[in-house]
Amino acid sequence: MTQKIKTDRKGLADVIMGQKKGVIVLVVLLTLGFGMGMGKIKNEVVLSDLFPLDHPYLQLMDKFYEVFGGFGMGVLIGVESKDQDIFNPETLAKVRDITLEIELWDEVYRLQTFSMASSAAKVVKLLPGGEIRSENLMFPEVPQDPAGIEALKTNIFTDPTYDGVSVSMDGTAAMITTSFREDISYSRVYAKMQDLKKRYEDENTTLHILGFPMLMGVIYSFVGQMYLVFAISVVLMVVILFLIFRNALGIIAPLTMLVICTIMGLGFTGWIQMNFSPLLYVLAFLVGARMLSNSVQITHRYIEELKATGHVDQATGNTITAMWKPNAAAVMTDAAGFLVLGLAKIVLLQQLAVIMSFWMLTIGLSGILVPLICSMVPVDPKTLKTAPAQTKESHWLDRMILNTVNFSIGRGRPLIFIIIAAILAVGIWQIKHLEVGDPTPGSAILWPDQQYNTDTALLNEKFKASSDDFSLFFEGEKGAVYQPQVLKTLEDFSDYMLETLPDIYKSSDSILNLVRSVNYMFREGDPLRYQLPANLEEMTGLLGQLKSTIDPAVLALYMDKEMRRTQITLYFADHTSQNIIRIKKAAYDFFKNKGIALENGGFTTEHGTYFLAGGAIGMEIALNEEMRRSHAVMDALVLLAIFVMCSLTFRSMAAGLMLAVPLLFSNLIAFTYMTFANVGLTTNTLPCSAVGVGVGVDFAIYLYSRCMEGFTPEKSYSQVVVESAKTAGKGIIFTGITLILPLIMWYAVSGLKFQAQMGFFLSMLLFTNMVAALTLHPLLICAIRPEFLKRKANQSLQPKLSGFHPSGAEHG
Repeated sequence: MTQKIKTDRKGLADVIMGQKKGVIVLVVLLTLGFGMGMGKIKNEVVLSDLFPLDHPYLQLMDKFYEVFGGFGMGVLIGVESKDQDIFNPETLAKVRDITLEIELWDEVYRLQTFSMASSAAKVVKLLPGGEIRSENLMFPEVPQDPAGIEALKTNIFTDPTYDGVSVSMDGTAAMITTSFREDISYSRVYAKMQDLKKRYEDENTTLHILGFPMLMGVIYSFVGQMYLVFAISVVLMVVILFLIFRNALGIIAPLTMLVICTIMGLGFTGWIQMNFSPLLYVLAFLVGARMLSNSVQITHRYIEELKATGHVDQATGNTITAMWKPNAAAVMTDAAGFLVLGLAKIVLLQQLAVIMSFWMLTIGLSGILVPLICSMVPVDPKTLKTAPAQTKESHWLDRMILNTVNFSIGRGRPLIFIIIAAILAVGIWQIKHLEVGDPTPGSAILWPDQQYNTDTALLNEKFKASSDDFSLFFEGEKGAVYQPQVLKTLEDFSDYMLETLPDIYKSSDSILNLVRSVNYMFREGDPLRYQLPANLEEMTGLLGQLKSTIDPAVLALYMDKEMRRTQITLYFADHTSQNIIRIKKAAYDFFKNKGIALENGGFTTEHGTYFLAGGAIGMEIALNEEMRRSHAVMDALVLLAIFVMCSLTFRSMAAGLMLAVPLLFSNLIAFTYMTFANVGLTTNTLPCSAVGVGVGVDFAIYLYSRCMEGFTPEKSYSQVVVESAKTAGKGIIFTGITLILPLIMWYAVSGLKFQAQMGFFLSMLLFTNMVAALTLHPLLICAIRPEFLKRKANQSLQPKLSGFHPSGAEHG
């Protein structure tokens, strides 16, 4: 059996070397074929791709937003006057002009565009004889004299519909809201908003713009910078390659393989017409860095073989024979890290699983192609120099590696166990505090001092409304909204949320304010009658009066024509992970305290059913619940996949355990960092935690493979580990450097906070596993003394003089 396995493996190198030209031609044709698909790539951020659409909240919003409009495409525009309040003809004219301009855009829903200057902004007045008249608040003309401006102030600040909602509480800013159509690109939204700012801002007026489309547009605006960061990273990689190898071979071979894999990965994405979101760019860069590092490992081995044999074909065959197994295992574990992301019920992550898994699998070609590429680069083995392998300057790295390994398997054992115990204790304690969702106000994608986040803070401070809304929906039989108890329940819900969450509750928006205002006027301005009618007859009369006097476009935001459905929207200060947990709990407690049970997704009463929850916070709750569900499952499946792959590769469950279990320590370190850095588990960070584990195990795989090559019966485990570290150790360091340095550089230069943090996060994961490969794993090998290292069947991995020869014969 041993001889058969050895012969089969030798056969791979024989076939490749015998068909060298054919293999190269095939690769060129495949690369060109994939390359033709690169022009078909779609680079878009699609709202529906970012959320679990099968979650009850998302399905609920899809249903009710067909009635009331809006599905995450809303934009808020704050017009702020710097030196005075907005109640001057110049600023008021700007509010009117912006409003009228937006209403004419083809990209927006006109009926959902609203401000104090809208034709739908009304003042309801009671005239002599009991007549109710609805008058325009500020349309079409802006008041020019002090009396008109004072009347406008009075109308605004005495009406809860406008006070703090359409106009800030201090009178220094006005709010314009609109909703873009779902088929409009975020880059288009951003361009139109930036054009508004350019034309309407001056020394006294600034525009502050919020909303998901605007946020995504801001991200698009950084795409150019991302490409610049990519370019800088590639230059850095070339510099690293030069410092590692100090010869043309060490630069040409890895970069050529990088280009081939990149074309295949991007081409595949284009051919299958799958969206390649800019939010995935940081992970695409990780794949690129992984391609390069893998090629560095193989190139380093080729140079080692070329020095030992002095023969290009023999060095090529020996490298293919030696590296296919660890390369295959490493690539499969990398791909597994991405593949499990497909289990999340989020389209973005499912797309990521398909694209990146294929892209990672292309790296599997490097075990064959890199040696072939190396063989095509003219080089004299006698004059070949690699740093730090042969130069005087390299002695410090050799000594550092050997001293580290000897310390780890010798007198440093107690210290390593103490460090592991400390990591376990701190990590387990900290992981309990890891937040699922966004733990910071504003957007976690951007830095706190970037304009979108400062605009968020300013508008939240000035207005009772915000972009962080939370909706309760009602649905009953035709005419059910006329029942006083229906609107009374909405009112009680708002009051309960205010009482329970006074620190984050800002205001509410519903038909309630209009009904109470009309009731107030009918009762001759009695403040005690600013309330809802208590009986069906009065409620029917008031709602009927509203339907006949208020613009239908305004009423459509609150009720449908059949009076079957209505809603109330609550505004909160932020959508931080802890606060949305509080909001959800309080909302459900309201119905629980009333004795209304949750049945079939809603709270059913005699008049109809109330449904939670809509709005931006409802969407965040749905997303966080999916993250919480899939996070543990994904991490467990990644570790299971690594265990299975490594067990099959080394034909030993002990190997699988020894390689998979230590990854828990690096994960704990990473999650501890996330807790201290206040980074939550989101659709951006979840892939990094899963993928980083898969990539991190590669270092140990290379060490174990070299140990298997070098093991002989007369050697002790400690001897094998030390000798393997002399060669594999440098490959591990080189691989780690080419992965870690370009990624950590993102932290210093990226304008997107989440990319910077993920670059640091991945760097930390990789660095931890690189260090573990030279400390913890040597200790485990010496302490456990696994039998799979002794298996004679694995002797065929040994790439020395008994390896490949041009003749195909075995050298004795």
